[in-house]
Amino acid sequence: MIPFKYQNGSSIKTGKIKIISSSFPVEADIEANGWNFHVIVGRHNNGYYICIPNWNIGSELAGLSDTFWNKERLFNYTKLGELNSCIVATALAELSSVI
Repeated sequence: MIPFKYQNGSSIKTGKIKIISSSFPVEADIEANGWNFHVIVGRHNNGYYICIPNWNIGSELAGLSDTFWNKERLFNYTKLGELNSCIVATALAELSSVI
């Protein structure tokens, strides 16, 4: 398990990432704030994408470490909500440093 920190209001919280497959497409479980996000992250000609099957979500991504763009994309185009979008984007940035 890989710990990561995310912002929840004015406090800093900790989540966990469990890597299932570290080659593209990357597969991992993200646990934070009482939620689980099973993510599949891949590459295509124009960039990256994410699928979160247990939330029925699929979306384009910027580079995995681009937390601002990824959070905005997930928040504005999926049903994750602001906090969960922040959690997933932050976890992806942490994941990018270990894969």
